[in-house]
Amino acid sequence: MGEGKAMFTHFRGRYRYARRRAVVAVQVAVLMVALLGFAALTFDLGALYNTRSDLQRSADAAALAAAAKLSEYADGNAVNLARQAAVDYVDHNPVFGRRLSLDPAADVTFGRATYNRATQQYDFAPTDVVPDAVHVRLRHTEGSPNGPVPLYFARIFGMMTTELSTEAMAVMMPRDIAIVADLSGSHNDDSEFRNYQSTDINLWNVWDSLPGGAGEIGASWDIGSFPPGWVEADGSTPQAAGPAWGYFHKLGYGTNPIASTYNPTTDAGLVRLIYNQNWSNAELSTYIAARGYSAAEVSAIMNKQYDPSGAYPFRVAVALGLAYWNSGIAGGLWQTRGAPAGNANTWISASELEWTEPIMGRSLADSSNIWLDYINNYVNKTNTEMYDANSNLRYRFGVKTFVNYLMEKRSSHALTPEFASTPTQPMQAVKEAVAYMMDQIDALDTDDQVSLEIYGTTAHHEMDLTHNHQMVSDRLTVMQSNHYDSWTNVGGGVQKGIDELTSSRARGSSRKVMVLLTDGKANVNASGGTNDEPGGAAYAVDRVNAAIALGIRVFAVSVGAESDQSLMQQLADIAQGEHFHAEGSIEEYSGQLSDIFGRLAGTRAVQLIR
Repeated sequence: MGEGKAMFTHFRGRYRYARRRAVVAVQVAVLMVALLGFAALTFDLGALYNTRSDLQRSADAAALAAAAKLSEYADGNAVNLARQAAVDYVDHNPVFGRRLSLDPAADVTFGRATYNRATQQYDFAPTDVVPDAVHVRLRHTEGSPNGPVPLYFARIFGMMTTELSTEAMAVMMPRDIAIVADLSGSHNDDSEFRNYQSTDINLWNVWDSLPGGAGEIGASWDIGSFPPGWVEADGSTPQAAGPAWGYFHKLGYGTNPIASTYNPTTDAGLVRLIYNQNWSNAELSTYIAARGYSAAEVSAIMNKQYDPSGAYPFRVAVALGLAYWNSGIAGGLWQTRGAPAGNANTWISASELEWTEPIMGRSLADSSNIWLDYINNYVNKTNTEMYDANSNLRYRFGVKTFVNYLMEKRSSHALTPEFASTPTQPMQAVKEAVAYMMDQIDALDTDDQVSLEIYGTTAHHEMDLTHNHQMVSDRLTVMQSNHYDSWTNVGGGVQKGIDELTSSRARGSSRKVMVLLTDGKANVNASGGTNDEPGGAAYAVDRVNAAIALGIRVFAVSVGAESDQSLMQQLADIAQGEHFHAEGSIEEYSGQLSDIFGRLAGTRAVQLIR
């Protein structure tokens, strides 16, 4: 009896265990369905999350790429370029492993974005006319080029697809731009003899643009230019050939253009009058006699006798017709003119001269000092850039050497302001390039502000940040090489740019940009010391480092073979900008500079605003 009971109890225990296992199996089966549902939901939710993230990333990239093209009108229709950029960027940015497409007509919208200070957001007004912003919509929906988003495990619940879409808006950021221009003395070098071996210098164009140049022919040409009845060797009447500077008018300009093969010894526009030598130029002596001088006076003018005693510059001035010599010699020109008598000997002295040829409106007293400096301290010397260029230019007088003298020795605005209206190079090319940049900024209808900073030995703030870009161009147009002083203080110029871009006129929401230009080498140190290239370069690097610390991006532009390209590249690298270089002939670098400044006009930072 006890044994049967035990067997029953054992059977009942096994039955209960089996029943529990069956219950657990049912529970597991039920839970597996739930777990599979959760797994399906988790996978699909993850896929949707990643898809949405990829959609936004792709839309952001497309909007930024499109906005960056909105300033590239030089490459074609900027709106079309921008629309294509949006399409391309979506195509190259897969979404959850799939390559999607934009409907360029429906999904890409251009407009103008204006910052609303009240809402602290940008208001967007759709327009295809010079837009500065782009709105991109990327759809993964029914009716879109990409269709709806496919689901996976959720299909067991009858959910086959869902829809996702996103949008992005990017705008070209307004800029505060400091134009930092080098106006050192070297900005007229390509119009001077010093560079005729490397480029066809445009000295003639500079002369022609000065008051009294070749383009101003009138009655005044005859005043003091030729003696009455003077004719050329072939019997023709002399033709107007330049300012009424005595014998210069007879000589004319001579050889043009001045290229690497130029030979001063064969230039009919120059006359050689050597110190302490008798002059045997028959045409010159004929000219002097035709002015009314007696034979004795002509002989004295052509004679070297008193050159060592200081007569040389005065006899040159008389020979060239820049002054009358009131010699006091019986029967001389002074009697015919009724002028006071001189010392009656053949020594031409300063007190016997009556100056007749003013220089571009200056008084005769001022002009006489300039003429004498040109004669005695320039053409007569060997320590000039003109002599270094070609030693045969020594002692040769004429329009060329005089205009070259003005550019080399009197180029500042204080001494010869007339140069501001002449095409001295590369100054003229810089003026034209900046003007082109201002025109391009205006054409893009941006919200950019521009200032003008100038540097030579010292640095000067010329114009406050302004939306009137034409004023910036106009101001630079009336300036000139060596406007204030002649050395190259790159660091000082950068500091002036920093000062303006951090002033109250600069806007907190704008991108800060500096366009730094030079044609030479930094040679002014932080203490203002000149002729210090290592110190000048160190000062420039220090100030550009200060600029980058303030978020200012620097674009460096160098022009000409003598510019320090390595330093300009270093400065651009420090400031996360670019270095551009132009050189070659005047025509070549003029075109290059216009292209560079046109590109700078359109180099706009873009930013997502939605």
